[in-house]
Amino acid sequence: MKMFLGTVAVLALLSMGCVEDPPLEVSDEANIQQLVASSGIVRMQPLDGQGGDEGKSVEMPEFWFREIISESSMELIFENDPAIGTCTLTVIRPIYAQLNIDVIHDGEFEPGTKSIVDVRTRRLIVERRNEGTAPHGGWVLTHITPAEYALDSDIPQEVFVQSMALYSGDELIWECSSSDTFYSVEDGLPVLVPGTLVRLESEVLHANPQMEPDCFVFAHGPCPTWPRHFMNDDGLFGDITPGDGIFTYEWYVEGTSDRWFIAVDVIDADTMADQVEEDYDSGAWGIFALKE
Repeated sequence: MKMFLGTVAVLALLSMGCVEDPPLEVSDEANIQQLVASSGIVRMQPLDGQGGDEGKSVEMPEFWFREIISESSMELIFENDPAIGTCTLTVIRPIYAQLNIDVIHDGEFEPGTKSIVDVRTRRLIVERRNEGTAPHGGWVLTHITPAEYALDSDIPQEVFVQSMALYSGDELIWECSSSDTFYSVEDGLPVLVPGTLVRLESEVLHANPQMEPDCFVFAHGPCPTWPRHFMNDDGLFGDITPGDGIFTYEWYVEGTSDRWFIAVDVIDADTMADQVEEDYDSGAWGIFALKE
């Protein structure tokens, strides 16, 4: 009996040494980083989809598309101390790609390539609600800006998106005239209704026009089969006033997704004129649209 009691005592002492340590506290910065990494709305698409350039009134290359080489991880810049309960972030994600382009209209795909080094940037606001709660310590994403795509190379960028607007019928449902504008994730993003006719409009800028036309504008994302579409300023295909500098693409919303990343993409006409010169020049804005 004494031996048994002694054994129990030893086991009791050993078990006292095996008490689990309290879990390490996760910092606000780590919780916010996990929140951003898990949010699909933060993602900035690479705009590598192909498409039919239907509706074009000018000659384009016979074939062209972007091919992704690599995407760097997202870099988060904290613009203030999260300790105050609200934090503004800048999210940066570089991309390395190439433009495959064939300007010879002979029915054969024999492209040249042009290097692409882009950086995609958007800003976020996160707030701490119900501190310590799962899954991210109470932090939630509340506001985002459009994603802005810009060159990150030695080539000077000369083409820029200036505005985006979405209409359902004739009703304006969302607009942006600055890529620094914050939109509420809960009620500030465009909402699209399947089966309705939607029109995307955009104004662009060429800082040093040399050709006529000086650039080409494309919509990305609204239709799943061909996610890239030519935008017009010729009074056709949904464009209201020809030559007014407002480029347009119109489509019927398909209920194939709970959300769409819709982007306006402007490309310098000089980039599209040949397949040998390293002169890639493009800029874009993109925003998530939600399904009603």
